[in-house]
Amino acid sequence: MKRQRAALLVEQFLERLDQLQEEWPLRLVTEVYVFGSFARGAPEPADVDLDIEFDGTDWQFASERAQALSAGRDPHGDLRRPLVGRTRGCQLVYNMRARADFDLTLLWRRGDDLSVALERLRGIAVVPTAVRAPRDAMSPEFEGLDRWLPRPVREQLLEAVAMRVIELERVALEDHVVDSPESASYLRERWQPGGVSFRAGQAVLAHYEQQGVDSRSIHLHGQDVRGEVTPYFAGFGLRYLSSAPRCLADYDGVEWLEVVRPTLRGELTALRIRPLDRTRLRKLRW
Repeated sequence: MKRQRAALLVEQFLERLDQLQEEWPLRLVTEVYVFGSFARGAPEPADVDLDIEFDGTDWQFASERAQALSAGRDPHGDLRRPLVGRTRGCQLVYNMRARADFDLTLLWRRGDDLSVALERLRGIAVVPTAVRAPRDAMSPEFEGLDRWLPRPVREQLLEAVAMRVIELERVALEDHVVDSPESASYLRERWQPGGVSFRAGQAVLAHYEQQGVDSRSIHLHGQDVRGEVTPYFAGFGLRYLSSAPRCLADYDGVEWLEVVRPTLRGELTALRIRPLDRTRLRKLRW
């Protein structure tokens, strides 16, 4: 994307935010940051990366977010739609500032005039030699996923690998329809077909089905699929990843399959975590 086009997308984003900032849920937004290749001055950024900081303690937003998650919809859709709609080119993350291991450039803070935000945007200089910034705590398994894997998580995973506590493998999941009528029924009852969570859940169950794993032995995104003994665990978007060490250590877990970034389109990439030393794994926290 040409930088002029990218800058126009950000201007339109800021104009919408300025116009709608007192309406719910945009009144929860406190700051907006830009990061990535655009913020570093790249003449042709792949896209524009924006971090939206907002008050996640709002009861109404939390309630509607939970409903969206249970239905397999984008949990941040109420924030995204009024700001970018169906426009492509802007990649949004939320409340990333506290856990980011890269620089973020402030564009807008509640109380700012639009002119101030646009001045900050136009003050980002073009750097003809700007390239992708290096990342710490990286490995081939994390390539392309590091934006959604905070550095502390990457460090903890790599440390566990180095200590021979776990083994880590990158897995590409495919969009196969499950053969089992029970699995198909479970997916439809739990998530809305066509949604993000439905796609991720079906890909996980189809993957295990192809491996000959009975769905009764799978614990999928916080819930047993059908059985009570579930040595196979899977989760989406790091929501339950902190439970992985305990699940693998205390429940004779065979593996944990984490779909790092569930999406409606594009690749579904997972990290497979298998225990090597359950005694030491039990002491880890991710």
